[in-house]
Amino acid sequence: MQVPAPAKINLTLRVRGRRPDGFHEVESVMQMCTLADTLTVADADGLVFTCSDPALRTEDNLAVRAARLLMAQCPTPPRGAKIHLEKAIPMQAGLGGGSSDAAAALAALNEVWDIRLTLDRLATLAAQLGSDVPFFLDGPCSLVRGRGEAVVPVLHDAACHLVLAKSAVGLSTADVYAHLHAAPAPASPAPLPETAAMIAALRAGDVGAIARALVNDLEAPAFALLPELARGRRRMLEEGCLGVVLCGSGSALCGICPDAAHAAHAARDLTNDFPWTASARFIVPPL
Repeated sequence: MQVPAPAKINLTLRVRGRRPDGFHEVESVMQMCTLADTLTVADADGLVFTCSDPALRTEDNLAVRAARLLMAQCPTPPRGAKIHLEKAIPMQAGLGGGSSDAAAALAALNEVWDIRLTLDRLATLAAQLGSDVPFFLDGPCSLVRGRGEAVVPVLHDAACHLVLAKSAVGLSTADVYAHLHAAPAPASPAPLPETAAMIAALRAGDVGAIARALVNDLEAPAFALLPELARGRRRMLEEGCLGVVLCGSGSALCGICPDAAHAAHAARDLTNDFPWTASARFIVPPL
């Protein structure tokens, strides 16, 4: 079985404050895009993991951890599996590659091993692997709250094209959050105005409004840690991007483009400024 593990964009990311448990309360509209890793899974004796990136070929890889976690749920443990991960999503980019790989492994092995866990049960396991993992089981667009465990699908058919560009230097999520000054999280069930504006823009299919509604509270600490990101944003706007936002905690930037040709052209032109670029588009959920 071969399955894609798509990257994600945080179209909005507001940090509502620090929770009593020490984690941050977030509210984010997250959107999958067509940039994706590929996970190939087959039944096998024992658990065998290979990866196109030798640096990720370890027992600590999230896809391997997902497989072992799922295996522990089986009353009769399965024989094992051969898992091959073909990487396309760069590391330390804020694009959620590791989390997406973990979710793809959970979903694929649930089928290969015929375990038949419900989506809710898989989501509970996903939350044990990382804050973003539950989103990748549900997507392709969702409002995500709490630590990432509260996922509500957002239906839209916005045809949005993107250019993605990553600095040569990665950013640690822990370092970015450590430089964020956040007050205790207020208790409020109502979505923030920025969240509502983005969801309205998506449902209207208004690319310009989507670009104007982009927001990420992690930009200030990320740009302070890596000032070249501010220069990169300016270059992307000079290339005609309608709006630019930091991907998660960075260090990739996402630019909203008027159309596919513009996204492809920008990805080519920006190679002088960034060591890695790609064009992509939203994965649109069925209505």
